[in-house]
This record gives sequence, C-alpha cells and structure tokens, in this order.
Amino acid sequence: MIWTLPCAIMSAIFVATAFMFQLIGIAPEFVANLSSLNKIFSGLIPIIATSALAYILSVKKRLPPMPVSLLALISTLVAKQQLGGDSSRADTFMLIIGIIIPFVVVPLVYWLYQKKWARITDADFAGGNVKGALNLTIPGIVVFSIIFVTLKALIYVSSFFIFPDFLSDASIGASYLGGVLYTSLNSILWFFGIHGANVLHPLMVQLTENSAAGLGLVNESFLGAFVFMGGCGATFSLIISILIFSRSKTLRLLAVASVPIGLLNVNELLLFGLPIILNPKMLVPFLVVPVVNVVVALTVINFGWVAIPNATIPLNSLIGFNAFFATHHDIHAVALQLFNIMLGSMIYSPFIKVIERESSKSLNVYLKSLKMTYTHFQEEASLFSDDVVQQSNTLRHAKNRKRQQLERLAELDFFLEYQPQVSVQTKHFVGAEALPRAREKSGKTIMPFEFLPWLDEAGLMKSIDLWVAGEVLEQDAIWQEMGVDVPIKINVTGATLSEKVATNELINKISQAKGRISIEIVEQDFSTGLVEVVDAIKRIHAFGGKVYIDDFGTGYSSLSYLNSLHADYIKVDRSFVLALETEGGQKVMSGIFNFAEALGLSLVVEGVESEEQLSKIPKNVPFSVQGWLYSKALPPDLIPAFAKQYSAA
Repeated sequence: MIWTLPCAIMSAIFVATAFMFQLIGIAPEFVANLSSLNKIFSGLIPIIATSALAYILSVKKRLPPMPVSLLALISTLVAKQQLGGDSSRADTFMLIIGIIIPFVVVPLVYWLYQKKWARITDADFAGGNVKGALNLTIPGIVVFSIIFVTLKALIYVSSFFIFPDFLSDASIGASYLGGVLYTSLNSILWFFGIHGANVLHPLMVQLTENSAAGLGLVNESFLGAFVFMGGCGATFSLIISILIFSRSKTLRLLAVASVPIGLLNVNELLLFGLPIILNPKMLVPFLVVPVVNVVVALTVINFGWVAIPNATIPLNSLIGFNAFFATHHDIHAVALQLFNIMLGSMIYSPFIKVIERESSKSLNVYLKSLKMTYTHFQEEASLFSDDVVQQSNTLRHAKNRKRQQLERLAELDFFLEYQPQVSVQTKHFVGAEALPRAREKSGKTIMPFEFLPWLDEAGLMKSIDLWVAGEVLEQDAIWQEMGVDVPIKINVTGATLSEKVATNELINKISQAKGRISIEIVEQDFSTGLVEVVDAIKRIHAFGGKVYIDDFGTGYSSLSYLNSLHADYIKVDRSFVLALETEGGQKVMSGIFNFAEALGLSLVVEGVESEEQLSKIPKNVPFSVQGWLYSKALPPDLIPAFAKQYSAA
C-alpha cells in the first residue's frame, strides 16, 4: 500500500499550490490545471492499490503476477465506470472496491487455475510465461463475470445508503455531535485502510451546508485547521510524540521522513509504515486525539477566544497557514492549533512507549540457564532478488518460528548427563560422554535433537561448547574431591575450533583437568578451517587430552582428513550397529575395524543395546561400548557408583 504514497504526496502538493495561487488571485488557468492534476493523481490511488495488492497476492499463490494484476486493474476500472466515473458515488466507494477486488480476484483465479477444464494448454511450446497467461484466460473470464454481477448488486444496495439529517439545528450540541461523529467514523474507516473522506463525503456535505446556513461550526476548514493536523487521526501529534518521547532510531527516522508531508496533512507514511492500519495498539489514540481536538476547538471558539473558521481552506493546506487564513488572519487560531498538536502528542506518548518497549524486548532472547543472550534479530537483514515477496514472507515466517523456539528454550533449565563407556575386553569403566539435556517446568526432559538445531541456527553453538566445558570442569573437580577418576568426553563443533578466541577459552578450561577432559568432533565439522582445527588438536594433545572423531563413517571427508587430524579414537555410529542384522552391514563393520587397526586408532562403538548386537561386532581390535547394553545416560551423582561397579579388580 505504500506504493500509493507518491500519488498522495503529489495530490497534496497540487492542492496546496492551487490554493495559494487562488488566494493571491493570480493565474486562474494554472489553478484549474493544478486542480485537474490533483483529481487525476487522487484517482490513481485506488488503481495502484489494486495492482500492488493483486501482484503481491498472486506471487504468494504462485500465479503469473502480471496477468492477474492486470485482471484486477481492469475490474477496478470497470467498477469505476459502473459507479458513474467521476461522480461522488465513484469517489466514495472506489478505494474500498480497489482494496477488496484483489482479495476476491486472486483466490478465485487460483481455485479455477487448478481445474483441468479451465486450462487451455499444458504444453510449454512457447515458454512458461505464455503458458501461464493462456491458462488464465478462462479463469479470468469467469472471475470478471462474477465481479461484474457483484458490482451491479452493490450499486443497487448503495443507492439506499443515505445519512440521516439529524444535525440540522443551530444548537451547540449539534456541532459537537457532528464533529465527534465525523472524526470517529473517519478514524475507524482509516484504521481498516478505507479512505474515510471518500466514504463520509455525504456527511461532510451535510456538515458544510449546515455551517454555511449558520446551523453549525464544523466544516472542512474547521477540521483542517483544528482537528486533522497531519491527516486522519491528527497524526502530526504522533510525529511530535515520536520525536520527543521515542529513542528508537527506526521510529525517529520514520517521524522525520513524515514531517514534510505531515505539514500538508498527508499521513500514508505513518498509516502503512508504523503501521497504524490494523494495528490494535494504535487504535485508541488514533480515535481519541481527533475527538479531543474537536471538543477543545469548539469550546475555545464558543468562548469567543478564537474566530470562527468560515473561509474555505482545503484539508491539504499547510499547518499554521490553514488556521491563520481560515479564521481571517486570527493569530490566536494558530496558537489553538499548536495547543491541540501538543495535547495530541501527550495522548499518543504512552502508546508510542509501549510499541517501543515491546519492539526492543522482542529483539533479544535471554536463555537464563545457559547464561546466554541471543541478540541477532536486531542485526539480521535481507537482500532479495527475483521473487522478493515470497522470499520476504518465507524469511519472516522463519524468523518468527526461530524467535518462538528460542523463547521456549529460554524457559528451560539446561544440565548435563553422562553416558558411561565400558571396555568390552576388560569390562572396566573407561570414561563417559557429557550430553546436554534440558528440563521443562513440568519436569519433562528435552533431548538434544529438540533444541540443538535451533541453537545452531541462532549461531550459539560456540557458546554451548564453552558452557559444556565449564560445567564439565566443575563436575570433574567434584569427582576428584570424591576420589573418583572419570575421563570425560565433550562434543566440540568445528566452529569453535576454527575460531582463535573460542579455542583459547575452551583450552584454558579443559586443560585444568590435566587430560581427564577430551573432545569429540564430528567429521563434517572439520571440512573447513582444517589448519585451525589441527592446531587446536595439537594444543589439546600437549596437556594429555584425547581427540575422538564422532559419528565416524557418516560424513564425506573421513579418509581424506583423518590422517591430518592425528585423532586418537574413532566412534562408530549407531547406524552401523543396526546394520549388523545384514551380511553387508557385518562386512562394513569389519572393514572399519581393519581400518582402525591399520592406523593404530582406538575404537568406541555407539548404540549397542543387546548382547546379540555385541556378539556380531569383530573382536580383532580392542574397543569400548557406549550404549544401553551397559547404561543409559546418567545424572552426575550416579557416575561414581557405576565406575565402582565396573572398576578394575
């Protein structure tokens, strides 16, 4: 809808310029030309709105956007012709129809487009664009016919739409009632994106006629001078409120950009940019401020402090200028106008603070258990090509889902469990792998596959690695005080090992355990940054730590990189254990064992759950088992008892 803004600005400039030339009494022909241009530009707004909405909706539905947009455009032009072209009836309903038509055309075309009987061809003899355009012919004819009949019915019903003449008396109450009624209806209509001035044209005519007959004070000059400063909703007060009370760079930039056109009572930039339209947080001040302006201005005028605004001044006249000339050069009118603007800014201020507070709060997510804060929502930007609407929608949905998941994780308590490893040959406890877990408030345990992908997508895996290292170091100290030696393995991502600062912090932590803490890295993670990873492994070996290649055989780089890494162990993935049911799976496992034996690597087999599986594993190389055959992952306080149970004789 922001695409209509240039037309709205140009229309306002033409009106203001024409009025100034008319006021000084020169170039009447030029004034007439400007008025004519204003009418043309104003008439383009519904057409542009229709085309833009139809284009966006058709892209979302994966329909050929240009033909669908053209169909909606033609439907709007036919609607204008049916309503009487340049009549007041057309002006009243055109923007409403222009907004509604795309939401009717696109879904109907999409539904018909799926039907085989509505297609002309399935051949790509002239390319996808021609095929798409041809197949829109029948849906277009059907939809256009439906819209034409609907418009005829709408015109018939609208002929009965007449405002009751209940304001035509000379009482001050009639002025208050008329002003409040008009401003309230205008704000409500604009809140839903409907041009209030067009729809309420019959009511404005009635108010103006009453004012000319001395039966009321509310007319177009009164509303422009003392009520709609900045446009519907008196949004120049909103601009001032943002500039005074907001610290948000985005909001302040929007306010500054709105000042020049706001001075001419044009506010589409705020309506669609903030936004105000369909934003329930802005409905109350958008409705209240103009009503307050009506009450204050009428009260001041009735006390005789400001002259009655009875000179004809267009709504798009310059703020300050319009009040001064509408009241035949009464400077007090300008003071009243400024007072209303500042009063309105005070009314808008708490709502601006709420929007600003909620906006800034949603940028960061604090994961209290991990002592981490995710801040990158503020930093993320998008560069689009080709189908910008679809990509932006996809990105928005993905970001919303990411935020929801991170906010859910922020409420969890993270902790570590330790899965024991047992030597098959000696039946001795040889260590444990630290595994991250999370717990909901209900007590339900959340497994890593449910939260690690979201933390990875958020770029928090380096922080997770360092958190695990710190927790394991503290646990090692507790076990040492108990006289229990537990060799611990922690998973470390390639992202951590390939970054110097993160690697230094990791090594500073685990080196304090003097070799009791080792690392596991997944083979996919060392396909990039190999030099940095190799250097980190050398430093880990220097203090007695070991290096395990996790999920061996499931990646794409095992053989080409394994020799460079100087790993100590390979961990055979559970998928190979499950494959032992087949002869081919047994051969693969034998090959892995022969490979490890040739390179002098120790082995850990993951996921062994039964004696039957264990019996099918080759025994030519000593290996350890990490699986439910011996134990599930255990809380740290149970590890000493397990170690004692499987201790050396």
